Amino acid sequence: MKLAIASLVLGSAAAFSPSAFSGTALSAASNGATMDMRYKVAVIGGGPSGACAAEIFAQEKGIDTVLIERKMDNAKPCGGAIPLCMIGEFDIPESTVDRKVRKMKLISPTNVEVDIGDTLQPNEYIGMCRREILDKYLRDRAISYGAEAIQGLVTKIDVPEDHKET
Repeated sequence: MKLAIASLVLGSAAAFSPSAFSGTALSAASNGATMDMRYKVAVIGGGPSGACAAEIFAQEKGIDTVLIERKMDNAKPCGGAIPLCMIGEFDIPESTVDRKVRKMKLISPTNVEVDIGDTLQPNEYIGMCRREILDKYLRDRAISYGAEAIQGLVTKIDVPEDHKET
């Protein structure tokens, strides 16, 4: 499914003020009244960065989150390396780690070699993840917080001519 997003308007700059992310209502400047603001956010790309962004937005009261990914079962050909500290930082279960690597050598197209793992402690490793498993886990977690996942390819975003940035 190809998508053209029309009028992707997130609202004024107040939508991204600290109060919007803390779940508190934004106050109206003109009359001092409290308004419950609702925003819709589209996150385009469901890899680790997009899935984590969708998870953060989906947890916020007042933000409807849509996560758009072109291929939900994509098996990317990258190595999928993730440092041990990031597994804890992003609360990723160790079951997503396919292999635990302690040493590896990277060779660039110009034959520059880099040894990785020399500074690891005996109990440390670099986790190698299959991206289709890691990405799905992160997307599913965003969905569990309320993000709506759509499989589609965004080809164009139309911004209204009268849209003003503040």
